Amino acid sequence: MRKLACMLGAVPGLTRAARANRILIDVMGVSVKLGSNASRTLMLVFVFSLVTTVSASLPVGSIALYSDGKVEKLLSVEGGRMLWEDDRKRQYLRSDNPVVPTIERRDFLGKTRYTQEVSLGDPDQIRKVPHGTPVEFVVVRQRPSGARSTRRWECVYHGNKGKKVLGRNEQVEQYSCERFVVHRKFWHRLVKEEIALSFSRKLGLVVDMKRTRSEKTKRRKLVEIVPPEKAAYRRLSKKVRKLRASK
Repeated sequence: MRKLACMLGAVPGLTRAARANRILIDVMGVSVKLGSNASRTLMLVFVFSLVTTVSASLPVGSIALYSDGKVEKLLSVEGGRMLWEDDRKRQYLRSDNPVVPTIERRDFLGKTRYTQEVSLGDPDQIRKVPHGTPVEFVVVRQRPSGARSTRRWECVYHGNKGKKVLGRNEQVEQYSCERFVVHRKFWHRLVKEEIALSFSRKLGLVVDMKRTRSEKTKRRKLVEIVPPEKAAYRRLSKKVRKLRASK
């Protein structure tokens, strides 16, 4: 659980409120010297308004807990992108379009690092075409060594569906995706990966996902969101241990 404590980012000598204020300023990259209480309050309101225009329901510092025992902390939100970090110091930059693969992964304790960008097609068209219409796009993955690989995707938006999310009924967006390659000789598709997911626009999170690779299927569901002010180490570690013990 030491990794979990590091992820929480406890800073000696700072009160909980002070840590929250510092986070808000760091998120937007603002470096200012705050003077009076009035100017300090005005600045924090300004920064907070910028953050909440992107994601009103999930403040920076929120912790997401999943059914597979994974735990992630929201580090920043900017321009429709959310940066998350898990308890193994792996960071994931994700788009607010759930069918777009992870934009960037940084692993500070390992060697798995890469960036991904769409090189062909437009995955944002998926919400503009009629429901059930496939949208194809190509993603190029590049590693620090310069090695590049290409991945082809076809995704479908199936409309909204009522689903229980964190104990409440909510309309979530339903998607399915296939990652495939084209056979060099016979020119037919070979499916390498299949994903079915439910996305909460309110939270900006995938709340349920089933992924199949090499005939192995894994499922992950969002089970809890812990707000920053309640992300105490003891409370959180107990929840995480319980989740991982039930796997």
